[in-house]
Amino acid sequence: MTQPNSQPASLLLLSAIREAREAHVWTQTELARKMAVSQGTVSFWERGIEMPTLAHLVALAGLMPELFEHLAKHENELLARVYHLERELNNGKCRCVGCGCGG
Repeated sequence: MTQPNSQPASLLLLSAIREAREAHVWTQTELARKMAVSQGTVSFWERGIEMPTLAHLVALAGLMPELFEHLAKHENELLARVYHLERELNNGKCRCVGCGCGG
């Protein structure tokens, strides 16, 4: 079995924010102005120092819908990571019922 991507889910969100902002050719300052936050806040989001609040995520989705399209692409990857971690924590066995994975 191939090792799932080791990028944490939070980093996927942070890189998605940066990529979506750059796709719009916005600086951090321009996005901050549109979001009514400081440029430092946007920088903190993109560097993983802070996570956006739910209200900020909703506002980001309104400004940059492709942000969540990017995350949706990685849904299966993230699920594979969860299953992989579950097996590691349960001595190689999964706890799912009727999935047919043999765990």
